[in-house]
Amino acid sequence: MPNILIIEDQEKTRKLLVGAFKREKYKTCDGTDWKKAVEFLNKNVYDLIIVDLEVKSLTGFEMLKIIKLTNPNAEIVSIFNPNEYDKNQIIRCGVYDYALKPFLLGDVVNIGKKALEKKQLSDKVRNLEQIRDMDKFAIS
Repeated sequence: MPNILIIEDQEKTRKLLVGAFKREKYKTCDGTDWKKAVEFLNKNVYDLIIVDLEVKSLTGFEMLKIIKLTNPNAEIVSIFNPNEYDKNQIIRCGVYDYALKPFLLGDVVNIGKKALEKKQLSDKVRNLEQIRDMDKFAIS
């Protein structure tokens, strides 16, 4: 079962996101603030990370860098205000996709599902490549 972390500073929004993913039968852990989220990122491996780039303790780009360092294979869906961040720059930072504020809950869930499908396929390819490499080594 995919493991999801939601980083959102607004408690009401965070609870709505967590509830929406749990209704879809995903294992969801929510960070109450960025400091706590960093603890979760360092202790656990996540398949999907939903992150509000406007969490106040760090800039969005710093958050994305920490996420990629701690969970390099996780897919990231970012939520942000289009007046604060450039969409293309966000994608270049390794974000799978994004939702602009104000967003629809169903849109974020659907983007998350697609990100998890991509992650599942990427994991399969990575496993097949490892098997291929082991076969090459065994034949040598």
